[in-house]
Amino acid sequence: MKRHVLSKTRVALTIALCFNSAALMALTMRGGFTIQSANYRVMRGPMFSRWSSNVPMPFAIGQPLRASFDWMRSFNAGASERREIAMTAPAGVRRGSWSRGSLSPFVSEAATAAVSLPVRDLPSVSPYTISSGQREEEGRLSNRSAPPPPGALEKDPVIQTSVEGTAAMPSLGVSFEGITNAEGCGTCFPPDTVGAVGPNHYVQMTNSAFAIYSKTGALISAPKAINTLWSSVPNSTCATHNNGDPVVLYDQLADRWMLSQFTVQSGTENYAECIAISQTSDPTGAYWLYQFDESADTFHDYPHLAIWPDGYYMTTNQFSPNAVGFNDGAGAWAFERPKMILGQAARYVYFDETPLATQTYTPGGQLPTNLEGKNPPPTGSPNYFIEVDDENQPNTPPATGLHDGMHIWKFHVDWTTPANSTFGTGSTPPAPKPGFSGQFAGNAGQPNFNVAIADFVRSPCLLENGPNGCSPEKENPPQAPQYLDVLGDRLMHRVTYRNFGDHESLVVQHTVAAVADEAMGGTRNGIRWYEVRNMSGTPSVYQQGTFAPLDPANPLWRWMGSAAMDHVGNIAVGYSSSGPNQFPSLHYAGRLAGDPLNQLAQGEALLFAGLGNEIQVGVFPLRNRWGDYSALTVDPSDDCTFWYTNEYIAANDFILGVDWRTHIGSFKFPQCTVATPALLSVASRKTHGGAGTFDIPLPQSGTRGVECRSGGVNGDFTIVFTFQFPVVNCGTSPNGAVQPGLTPNECVVQMTGVPSGQYATASLNGVLDNHSNQGNVSATFGVLLGDTTGDGFVNSSDIAQTKSQSGQFVSISNVREDVSVDGNVNSTDIAQVKSKSGTALPTPP
Repeated sequence: MKRHVLSKTRVALTIALCFNSAALMALTMRGGFTIQSANYRVMRGPMFSRWSSNVPMPFAIGQPLRASFDWMRSFNAGASERREIAMTAPAGVRRGSWSRGSLSPFVSEAATAAVSLPVRDLPSVSPYTISSGQREEEGRLSNRSAPPPPGALEKDPVIQTSVEGTAAMPSLGVSFEGITNAEGCGTCFPPDTVGAVGPNHYVQMTNSAFAIYSKTGALISAPKAINTLWSSVPNSTCATHNNGDPVVLYDQLADRWMLSQFTVQSGTENYAECIAISQTSDPTGAYWLYQFDESADTFHDYPHLAIWPDGYYMTTNQFSPNAVGFNDGAGAWAFERPKMILGQAARYVYFDETPLATQTYTPGGQLPTNLEGKNPPPTGSPNYFIEVDDENQPNTPPATGLHDGMHIWKFHVDWTTPANSTFGTGSTPPAPKPGFSGQFAGNAGQPNFNVAIADFVRSPCLLENGPNGCSPEKENPPQAPQYLDVLGDRLMHRVTYRNFGDHESLVVQHTVAAVADEAMGGTRNGIRWYEVRNMSGTPSVYQQGTFAPLDPANPLWRWMGSAAMDHVGNIAVGYSSSGPNQFPSLHYAGRLAGDPLNQLAQGEALLFAGLGNEIQVGVFPLRNRWGDYSALTVDPSDDCTFWYTNEYIAANDFILGVDWRTHIGSFKFPQCTVATPALLSVASRKTHGGAGTFDIPLPQSGTRGVECRSGGVNGDFTIVFTFQFPVVNCGTSPNGAVQPGLTPNECVVQMTGVPSGQYATASLNGVLDNHSNQGNVSATFGVLLGDTTGDGFVNSSDIAQTKSQSGQFVSISNVREDVSVDGNVNSTDIAQVKSKSGTALPTPP
């Protein structure tokens, strides 16, 4: 009886919603009806471009009606062959334009930073209504519609359908709830969950709120609308819009936080990117606020940002009025990070990749590269923009299979002369392509590298085509079978970079169809991941795999991943997972640096079990949208602990309810440790006149080293620490000034006031090497003028040894006898040794 009642209720609700939706469509086409939406994202196109009304509407009716508006607006089309850019500048809004056929840097005027209130003083509720609501299916990338069934040669040669040996993923550490739908945006979906971990905090963002937690899960700052950060500048677009697509990053190099979201055009305003930079390491304090206006007529969707020493880099998928539902190119951006972390007026450099479009290819789905760890890339390194494409190129003969491609662009920004900035390679300027309206040919801006990758098969999941290839949710009668979007046409947040000193590594991942899985009909979704090396030379894939283990008792579809690498080279991936026997949940998998290549050999573990399904209802065609990305980040405190956040669904209690939740959890491979940087040697360094600079070793084991040369009237000594790995930061010392040495592996302490006849200690606190080893080191040595034999006494042996070298020019073999440090061993040195005869060091400490 209960099931029967529910079935009747579903039918009645569906009929009612269909009726209301049809009525609304008729009214809207006549322009005689508007609705109020406190949580609505204004979309592209001139038709239905603005919302305004004083007509409140019940949720159960208003939500599907807003979905209908989204669906109707998808039919909009316009025409524009030129783009007009406007940017917020100190003197107000200035406009400039350029031909769509050019591929040269566009440089904005500087946007002046405003200052936010401290987060604790922000208003608890945003008073603005142009906001984030029902999100239509993420804008499709050109040439990436539903793929045909895979051909005979189209296989996945690197699929992992099992875990060999004993799975040993580490257990979950901290685990706590994040922002809920009610706290985020009320009725919007999906949440686009992101987060980042810092030394003392975890900051999470969703559409369209942010919250701050301690690293034990305590809520420090309750969820607030993102645009409340801009409440101190109430007339700005960033204050009056709360449109979402958020990104939060912790900038380790500057010890700052970056929070961002886009704004969508409303009326005559421009599309813009809003970026806030914390003034200190405390994310609960005040922020420098920037509004970078992007365009008057081109929607820059899906913005993803990354940290690099010379800039904050961003990729976007561009939709102009004539895009007709597909993107017409990618956008590449660099924001002036060196100025932004100081709150100074900052610019951006932008490349429009529209001219790269051809009859069969349009750039899209790119991500910039985000620096992980404290070891920066080599000086002057460009940022790398990555895109993975289903090219189906034949393998070298015999062509028994196919391979796909990873396009890599080098983005070099020049803030001194921004017009000299470069993106990609080639010099021939684009020109109109004969016979193809709106397309351009030329080699400027082409990828620097097209790296061959193992063939993959795109997931055929497109919501408008039904459940084909989409991830099934738990079978849960009386619910009809439910499926979730996988967004398998692009890379997933983030591309991460590490510099290990002897090599550089990128970690990249996206969702694919596991076609080798015949047991499930070849349609399960899995995580394709890559480690790419040799970025400063010719990049190549070091290892790659498709993670899709099969448990027949509980087959899982895996998608919406995020990957990262800890400081010893272990790789982890967090992702969404679901199947006929499992509600959408959060899993994580990984490998140790020494595991067999191409395998996430440590298996997978459950981070959080979901409690319900996302349900598609009647005329609500896009309720099965899932988060467009999730986030896995590495704790800067130890550079070992991974923190992951993603969404799940609460227990289904109301069929029309939108009740996504988010969860945050951490884990760490026990093989990843933080050690004190390995110290190879300690020496005292002095310059001996024209003879050059010489070191006297100061051994730290056995008989302590003795510095027998003069420290001058001030007792000056230069103590050199040499480490196993290059040093990122030499730290501080209570014994004198600290500076880098002559090689990347050295740190120097400049000591003064050290008298002869005693032991001295030189210390370095917080020294950090490029393997993320960090700690304190010290060296104790004796200082005894004239002790050329280094035995702790000055006597006849030292006098005799100095006399034997008299008249010699100083070299490495007799440097100890030049106690006067003038470059020659002569009577002056003999006299000084004789004057100290009978002195000695005290008992070693």
